[in-house]
Amino acid sequence: MEQAQTTVENTALSSALLASLFSQITEEQDLKILDMGMATPATVNFFGQVKTQLQFCGLIDSHLEQYNNPENTHAERVAIFKSSLNIQAGIKFDVILFWDIFCYLSAPAMVALLEALAPHFHSRTRAHSIGQLNARQKMVFSEYGINKIDELYQQPNDSEQPKLYSHTRHDFGRLLGYLRVDRSCLLSGNRVENLLLLNQEP
Repeated sequence: MEQAQTTVENTALSSALLASLFSQITEEQDLKILDMGMATPATVNFFGQVKTQLQFCGLIDSHLEQYNNPENTHAERVAIFKSSLNIQAGIKFDVILFWDIFCYLSAPAMVALLEALAPHFHSRTRAHSIGQLNARQKMVFSEYGINKIDELYQQPNDSEQPKLYSHTRHDFGRLLGYLRVDRSCLLSGNRVENLLLLNQEP
């Protein structure tokens, strides 16, 4: 059955969870942020207001399917992710912006990504993700950022959309491993946003 089409109507999405993502952060703190997407002017401007070490991974692109290769072993997937992430040894992130990357990863790839990231979690690490609400409806391939503390930025990604992988709510929670879903809220365009907290320290 052909999936129903959705469109990105504007470049702003109201967010009920961003404020909680940053609620424990003080102005004196030197923030360490990991963004799985591409650098957007909105995100750069938002974090430019505070002391921040901001790293963009650029993983969310048309080449995401390489991480889902079923012929790779778990160790090989972890190694590929570590190479792509290229994170400095010893750095611990306060906030991780996964955006919708989990929608484009198979279960084994999702587990491998989180294992590659585990050494960079600390007890107060928080994360944000965007998921597909209804697997029978299409989710537009988008780039995301942050406009302000209660508003996300989005724009259509013109490159080829990677294959979507649907994870049930139960499976998603199980696959998160060290993380857990603290709260979820609906977004427009067949999406849900999640606030993720550390479930256990690596």
